[in-house]
Amino acid sequence: RGASVLSARTLAAAVGADASALYRHFTGVDDVVRAVADRMIGLGLDRWTPGSDWLESLAGLGRVLFAVYAQDFPRAGLAVAGRATGLPNELRAVELTLGLLRKGGFDDESAAKWFGAIADIALGQAMLQSAIVTLPAEIQDADKASWQTLSTRLPDDEHPHTQAAAPHLGEYMVQPSFELVLELMLKGLAASAP
Repeated sequence: RGASVLSARTLAAAVGADASALYRHFTGVDDVVRAVADRMIGLGLDRWTPGSDWLESLAGLGRVLFAVYAQDFPRAGLAVAGRATGLPNELRAVELTLGLLRKGGFDDESAAKWFGAIADIALGQAMLQSAIVTLPAEIQDADKASWQTLSTRLPDDEHPHTQAAAPHLGEYMVQPSFELVLELMLKGLAASAP
């Protein structure tokens, strides 16, 4: 149900334990949220296989993390994607990403700058997709129908560009844009590489 309703009591009930047991392993609920986020990063890293070059490797890393957050655990992904964990798997992901950027020729400062942008893109896209797929089915269907019937609802001649693109919007706005955004990011990195 999301991190906002998480408490020691609800968490303990969900896992069949006493709430006091939580505090033997964590200092509070926020530590649990951070641990979940770090575990999700670890799941992605465990699935990741480096590609033949630094760009392909970054793309693969972005794809596995997106899959864990947005497809495997969308409710948890939505709740934790905005969190920094400072824990081992996050540090491992930072090290891998910076290493790949260094292979691309970026210096320390540029690699750090691009790391932040890459993380924001991957996790932001995952949060958006998680928010969509966790909506009730009837709302998802209504949102899709809104795009797919757009051309029938536009006033005549008031939105000529939207009218012309409506069939394409009906196709593209009902599917995740992660791959397109990833492609843009990779092209930008390739063009920016020293």
